Amino acid sequence: MTMIAPLLLSLAISTAGYSQSELRTLQYAVNSYAYSNALEQFYQNCLQLDPEQYMVKKPDNTRFHNLLQQQLQLEINQFVSSVATNPKLRQRAPDDISLTDCNDHAAYQKVLDRYELELFALEIATPVKVSKQDAASHRKQQQQLAIKSATELLARSKAVAIVSIIDRNSLSTLEQSNFLHPEYKGRYIYRVDQGWRNIPSRYMGMQSYLTEQQYGKGPKSWLLLLDQHNQFLKVFDEAEARVYLNLLGKPEWHFDNQGNLQRR
Repeated sequence: MTMIAPLLLSLAISTAGYSQSELRTLQYAVNSYAYSNALEQFYQNCLQLDPEQYMVKKPDNTRFHNLLQQQLQLEINQFVSSVATNPKLRQRAPDDISLTDCNDHAAYQKVLDRYELELFALEIATPVKVSKQDAASHRKQQQQLAIKSATELLARSKAVAIVSIIDRNSLSTLEQSNFLHPEYKGRYIYRVDQGWRNIPSRYMGMQSYLTEQQYGKGPKSWLLLLDQHNQFLKVFDEAEARVYLNLLGKPEWHFDNQGNLQRR
């Protein structure tokens, strides 16, 4: 991430010119963001381990996002790229948030309670009007940051593929034994449709198991970035991957309806 750090710092707001009460408001917002991030990451980790065994509730950040608009007049993406990247505010944010055990509901509730306290403090704090860049300039900087990040990650990727999520039972027993690891127990798998650079296996297990409900509600098309060992570097749904697709251009190969590999 060394290529991105200078741009992140250039987007961060300065704390100069704000009153002490306004600085407290900004700090409450950054603290809330720290708890929000920790809860979201914990939820995602437990989801990847076993969504049916670990019934961790997905954190609801609606109140936090509403308070950012109410108290700072910022959308979440504007907050993340400006206030949340301020070094002084980040340094004072909680750094002792520890959530590791998906069965430890007491620890999860403790962090959730602290999150709620920070949100309450933000709610009753002095409203702040954060100085915002011209919308077009801000959007351009965000695009530059996204392109830098995507370029760096693509440079590390040996294979890039657009895949569909399918039910493994649509494959024959022989196909399953040929393509899937014996220990993979998930019902849903990736089917590689088209891509760039190296050609991975036509079918592969997912990085985390999906429940039937998640499969029904989630996107069906994804972009995979794989390293030289065909391990996942990053997985995006197609809507999130637009900047990567723009950089990659037209696919270099695809599988036709009969499963035959066709090169461009």
